[in-house]
Amino acid sequence: LTSLSNLGLLLQDQGKLEEAGPLYREALQAGRETLGDKHPDTLQSLNNLGNLLKAQGKLEEAAPLLREALQASRETLGDKHPSTLDSLNNLGELLQNQGKLEEAAPLYREALQAQRETLGDRHPNTLISIWNLCTLLEQQGEEDEAKRLCREAVDGAKEVLGADHPHTLQFMRNNSWGIR
Repeated sequence: LTSLSNLGLLLQDQGKLEEAGPLYREALQAGRETLGDKHPDTLQSLNNLGNLLKAQGKLEEAAPLLREALQASRETLGDKHPSTLDSLNNLGELLQNQGKLEEAAPLYREALQAQRETLGDRHPNTLISIWNLCTLLEQQGEEDEAKRLCREAVDGAKEVLGADHPHTLQFMRNNSWGIR
């Protein structure tokens, strides 16, 4: 299962989305059959396939997978487990992509709050959650809070990851305020 998932991730990272799909589906099916629906590896397979479908623009197909992954992760791992927090962000991003900003906001806020509490303000996952909420708030017209979060994400990423890290560059390049 791990090898299937890892190969799928590699292909997805290479932009070979159509080739990654069958591997993710096989890993999910095998995980369900051998480990059960709520095993962490099965939940990761759900997230992998859901994220792939999201990347392919198949948002309606991705939604039930990401919702299932979040619900099962909450039930088996708890609300503050890193996998649950990843699932919150994955579903939040999907909802944001669907234009369901009011539904995405509480998921992003929950993930960010829990990450601040468990990982700290400067952990890379926390910085990504800060950025996710920033982009959502900007879409909602909440300029002041969005700009504050953007500054926090950029400053934190430069401090922790370095100025040349892909996330740092993304945060600096993709903000409306020219924050560097």
